Amino acid sequence: MDWLTWTPLWWLCLLVPWAYSFATNLVDAPAWKQWLTFGLRVAGFVCLLLALCRPYARLDHSDVHVVFLLDVSQSIELNAAIEATQTIEALVGELGGNDSWSVSSVAAGMREFSSAEELRTLLLQWQTAGADDRYRQESRLAAALLQARQGFPSAKVKRVVLFSDGQETNDSLAAAWRQLGEENVQLFFNPISALLKNEVSVESLTPSSPRAYLGEVVRMNVGVRSNHPGRGKLRMVHRGVVVQEQEIEYQADRLNRYWFDVDMVTSGASPWTVELVTTDDHFPLNNSRTCTLTVRGQPRILMLHQDELQLRPIVRALQEQDFSVEIRGKLGVPDSISELLAFDAVVLADLPATVLTQRQMELLKQYVVDFGGGLAMLGSENSFGLGGYHRTPVEDVLPLVSRYEKEREKPSLAMVLVIDKSGSMEGLPIALAREASKSAVELLSPRDQIAVVGFDSEPLIVSEMRFAAERDLIMGSIDTLAAGGGTSMYPAMLVGRDMLEGTPAKIRHMICLSDGHTTNEDHDSLTQAMVDSGITVSTVALGDADRALLARIAEIGRGRYYETNDPNAVPQIFASETIQASRSAIKEDLFGTVQTGFHPALAGFEQADLPFVLGYVLTQAKPTAQVLLVSDAGDPLLAVGRFGLGTGMAWSSDWSERWGGEWLAWGDCGKFWGQALRSLIRPKNSDGLTVATQVVGDQWRLAIQKRDLNGLPESKVAWEMAVIDNDGDIQLGQVQEIGLGRYQASIPVADRVSTSVRLRDPAADQVQIVHYHRPWPAEYRLSNERPAFLRDAVALVPSQMRENLIPQPSRVSVAHYFYLMAILLVLLSNLLRRL
Repeated sequence: MDWLTWTPLWWLCLLVPWAYSFATNLVDAPAWKQWLTFGLRVAGFVCLLLALCRPYARLDHSDVHVVFLLDVSQSIELNAAIEATQTIEALVGELGGNDSWSVSSVAAGMREFSSAEELRTLLLQWQTAGADDRYRQESRLAAALLQARQGFPSAKVKRVVLFSDGQETNDSLAAAWRQLGEENVQLFFNPISALLKNEVSVESLTPSSPRAYLGEVVRMNVGVRSNHPGRGKLRMVHRGVVVQEQEIEYQADRLNRYWFDVDMVTSGASPWTVELVTTDDHFPLNNSRTCTLTVRGQPRILMLHQDELQLRPIVRALQEQDFSVEIRGKLGVPDSISELLAFDAVVLADLPATVLTQRQMELLKQYVVDFGGGLAMLGSENSFGLGGYHRTPVEDVLPLVSRYEKEREKPSLAMVLVIDKSGSMEGLPIALAREASKSAVELLSPRDQIAVVGFDSEPLIVSEMRFAAERDLIMGSIDTLAAGGGTSMYPAMLVGRDMLEGTPAKIRHMICLSDGHTTNEDHDSLTQAMVDSGITVSTVALGDADRALLARIAEIGRGRYYETNDPNAVPQIFASETIQASRSAIKEDLFGTVQTGFHPALAGFEQADLPFVLGYVLTQAKPTAQVLLVSDAGDPLLAVGRFGLGTGMAWSSDWSERWGGEWLAWGDCGKFWGQALRSLIRPKNSDGLTVATQVVGDQWRLAIQKRDLNGLPESKVAWEMAVIDNDGDIQLGQVQEIGLGRYQASIPVADRVSTSVRLRDPAADQVQIVHYHRPWPAEYRLSNERPAFLRDAVALVPSQMRENLIPQPSRVSVAHYFYLMAILLVLLSNLLRRL
């Protein structure tokens, strides 16, 4: 018998005054009787104190609870798993009446079954109807072991039997195995056959150096593993183009090594992918690997223009200044931050906002603000507010914005917005239509007029024809626009025509927006009649609209036709259309160029006789912008501004023959714009900063070393770390100092396809960017080598099911016996006193 505590025995000190009281009492009774009564009470008191000490007895139990864990991941042959369920049934048959058990499958998680037969039924279904590949793409054996320990009942021997090939995907099985052993859990490992089908995988792609220089030859080391000998073809792919390939022969059950010597032909973040092509392979998912190198060399510029031929003269001039320039059309806008980071600067030369998605514009802003990229916009009918960039993320990182106030000599404008408010516009489309209408109002001068007409089955005047100076009243009316009903645009166009014909404005314009098919009416004749009376008509087709009808109305109406499937593009379309209709956003004539301030971009050109421009977009500078060049009319031409870590530049003229012919003919054109673009690019200052990366389980670990200008380790750096996933979402990370000049960070990457990390030392203004590409799941890795602790583990067979049991001790309280003894002794003393 053992005791949990002896503290209550301090109450024995009360026996001293109690004994004194007994010795001096005046009770008239025989002495033997008094002493016996006193002794019984003292004994009862002692028994009570001993009960409070919580005494217990130790008992050993041989009842057992067994947890069966069956690995059913992709690396396991299903036939072998089915045979394992039969082994489990045989083991269960050897258990005693007081024993208990549970059976669970293990892959990406742990699933419990009522019997081995139920699990076998599922495996047979997987064989015939297809398996749950998402569940089977991981082997979380360690997590299953730790979860199993929580289900053991008390007072029973604890046993775990693991049926697996021993291939863990998160590298923590050894720690879990050790922890259960320390908790007196008996562990058994019953090996089962790994995948028997022919399988080959690309295990690794490792460059000889994580950084290279333009023109350098880098060796790409490739590791291939297979469970059978065979032949295949390795391809090295760079930006979707196969640059090299080689025929290979690979051996079974070993790491086969190959290499490619590749030229670094583009600077910046350079992604490389190796692909294995073979016909004798079970899982094609593990046949490729990707890595990203940082290539130093020529500044790399991405130019976006609808007509790439117009940029050829400026591209040749910049190439002579040692720039690498890539021109893309509207389909070439990058869709990920990693693709943007391959360039030092992006130039929006002639691309409207309507061809960019909201996500692409947000990525451009992040590229500048969070990664220090450079963004430039050139003047055209598709730039600034004229191109629909009003109130967009792109405009947030530009130093110039469109000038919205019209000049006095420009004619006044009257505009009617005819907006579909049928039931199909419910939700986001009608909300964005309201936002677009408000944007149009904001872009008008006070003496312009605007009206809003909604339509479903009938027309509804949302806002009468009013001067834009009554902005608040118009905005409030627009907020009442709600969706519901059918679609009939013709009557609404009639109402809008009557409004426009009743105004004295010199320019009269109508914008029609619809997302459906209107009733059959003579829209062509109505549109022609409006044109004859001096009214122009533009149309916007949203989603499943009657695009042929709307395009025809715009053509007859001498306006512009827009179509989009994205409701988010509607505000940009309305903003662009409003500015174009006002005929006040562009100046075309011969204008001189005047310098207004000094900037590194102008170094060496302070006294230069800069060329004329033949036209430009009217803009105004943001308060934080630095205007470098203006026209002789005083309008901004060239401006720069700092936005976060990067720089935005705006040139309100262009680089084509239309407005920039004089500049293109200038002998120093390439030198001037090369210098301007270099001032836009963030200096690559990362001397003394090195970052090594490694994937461990579900964590991407960064090992950082920092040295000062003297090469000495630098401590207490206040790192700023931002983690950006492929969708552009940003999370802040933490960097820990682990030694002199040594730091580390860890990023969870279990659910990430690709990730970029921007690491910045604000004191030294140093930035380093590293990239992560998720490889195929580790479950598809070919390896038959089991960890040493599993090779030494014992398998459990039915005949040994109840052998070598380690009795499980338990504590049984005996305090109630002492309580009972105390009560009996007190009762006996009271009975003796009454005799």
